[in-house]
Amino acid sequence: MEPPELPPLRFYEELAGVWPVPETLSPRLGGVVAEVKRGKAARKLLNAIDRQYVVRVALEAFVRKPMPQEVERARASAEIYGVAVVAFPFTFDEEKGSGRLARKVAKLKVPLLGRGWFTPLDIENLLARTREGGMYKPALKIAELMDRELGRAFSVAVARSLALEFREGADNSLLLCGAPGTGKSTVLDTILAQVPESWSALVLDPTGEHRVLERYGYAVLRAGVDVRVNPLSLGPAAAFDVLKGVIEGYWREEMSAAKGEVLRRALLKAGDLADALAEVEKALGSPDEGVRNAAASLIWRLEPLLSCPALYGSERAEPLPAGRVVIDISTIESEEGKAAFALTALHLVYSGAKLGRWRGIVVVEEADRLGDCEVVNRIADELRQYGVSAWAVGHSLARIARKLADARYQLYFQTTDPDTLRIVDPKGEVLPRLTFAQALVRVRGYSPFSASLLFDPEIAWSKSALKRKPPIPVTAVAAKHGVDPRALAAAFSRGACEALRRFLAGAASREDAALLDGLRLRREGELTKLGEACLQLCEEAGL
Repeated sequence: MEPPELPPLRFYEELAGVWPVPETLSPRLGGVVAEVKRGKAARKLLNAIDRQYVVRVALEAFVRKPMPQEVERARASAEIYGVAVVAFPFTFDEEKGSGRLARKVAKLKVPLLGRGWFTPLDIENLLARTREGGMYKPALKIAELMDRELGRAFSVAVARSLALEFREGADNSLLLCGAPGTGKSTVLDTILAQVPESWSALVLDPTGEHRVLERYGYAVLRAGVDVRVNPLSLGPAAAFDVLKGVIEGYWREEMSAAKGEVLRRALLKAGDLADALAEVEKALGSPDEGVRNAAASLIWRLEPLLSCPALYGSERAEPLPAGRVVIDISTIESEEGKAAFALTALHLVYSGAKLGRWRGIVVVEEADRLGDCEVVNRIADELRQYGVSAWAVGHSLARIARKLADARYQLYFQTTDPDTLRIVDPKGEVLPRLTFAQALVRVRGYSPFSASLLFDPEIAWSKSALKRKPPIPVTAVAAKHGVDPRALAAAFSRGACEALRRFLAGAASREDAALLDGLRLRREGELTKLGEACLQLCEEAGL
């Protein structure tokens, strides 16, 4: 067969000195002639790449620098396929191109034309973009393989006809909505169990039922025991966001201009919620009746938060743990406390994402608790821009934040909720008739369809046998011992419990004594009432 007639062409000079090859540099009108080399050539290319990231720090000491993500992916493609590619990228050019060169390219004379060594991923990127028209555009398969091999992409089969695809940097948002007991959390845990260990997945669990993920490698931490947060550590603006979100989302009250002004002033001078409450109480002495009323309303809403040990974190914002983690928020007594913890956690994820320290998935279970408030919508929108995908689980679309509900993947389980039916199934012909683990599936860009979803039977059994633990009973224990629940919440921690145990065993260190005295749990060698209450709370919490 005669070689094709090609128009004049030239070497694609835009690639000179550029490696790895980004997809954006693919010639719009051109191509690549290449020869694949295996064995020694592939090893030589890998060694050449590695040498670029080794630095001599002493006469016989070397340090390996971390590779950028794009370099790691390109190198991995050469290693996995075991090949190196000598190639001649070209672009068609009637003015500066050469007809003679075009004839050589048509005859695939690669050894005479090679202008450099490339990896398989480089070649794929070079062919990724063609001019508009009927030209052949190869499917991007190598890049997908690299992402999977490096743990940056994974897929989960949720039905015989559907596999959900998740990839770093993509929109991986997911919504599960339906009535209680319809299989939402079972399907969710089945998906979460398949998230690669290299990913970060943070599950905010207000029910305690996602503890079953511990057997799949997740760390399970208890709010107030293993994890404590402080809304004020985020700064006054973000702390205002959290408290506004609790008032508007959970309490469904409007944050009036007067309340907003009183709260902002209080947060500017506060280091924690107790300080904020004290500053708000000062506004009760204002000559302005509107200010006094705003302060009284804020006090009514802030006081329950001060009985929540999980909200007494450090005054410096501490990053949330990376990796696959479940934070059990069912330890928190009050619903507004759970909402404040979840909103603070979302802000901490957002702060980490902006600094490039946190990427992955954050799961908001029972998202209805946070409501469709402006704060949650804004955070959810910002998280997407920084590579964090939000997964939301709830009962009614009317109470789930719009930005959480507008997910790429939407699974609607059995429900008779009028608001959900109005939006998803106006005729009520599908959702009310579904059974356990059946869902109406919506995927952005595709037509909705019903399916029986796949789930792990072991997860379903474990969840049915799970004994939920009660919240940490701060209020009841404080009342029994006649102490202020706010003081008890502030004193309680894993460290305080361990120090109390050593003190009672006669093995307390100087640090233990200083901690107990500072928290007013001990005085003159004896436990105070607060100390006795804290000790009981430690026992109730299993510490």
